Amino acid sequence: MATIVFCEDNPSIRKLIEVAMRGSGHSIFLAEDGAIGLELIRKRMPQLVVTDLAMPVLDGLGLYHALRGDPALSSIKIVFLTASTQQGMMGRAKSLVVDAFLTKPFSPLELRAQIERVLAR
Repeated sequence: MATIVFCEDNPSIRKLIEVAMRGSGHSIFLAEDGAIGLELIRKRMPQLVVTDLAMPVLDGLGLYHALRGDPALSSIKIVFLTASTQQGMMGRAKSLVVDAFLTKPFSPLELRAQIERVLAR
């Protein structure tokens, strides 16, 4: 199974992710911002990163550029999480090459299905 790092600043969404991924067989790591997420990514070398776009310290776009700019991390798959109210950031994100977008709010089933689709590629 895969190692996945989730970067999400909202504690309620992190809890939803934790519950949704329980029993998935994947190794799951949660970070409350992109900077902590980047440390986890460097330590755990995941197959997939699921990151919120709007976060303190290092946002999802900054995390994307850090991953793509590092040859050791550049092949990691990325899924962006975004609230529908973040149109400006979403516009910038859509110009980037990522594996999927998931709009909040999402259901646990929707999250798992999207992750499995991305990992199967």
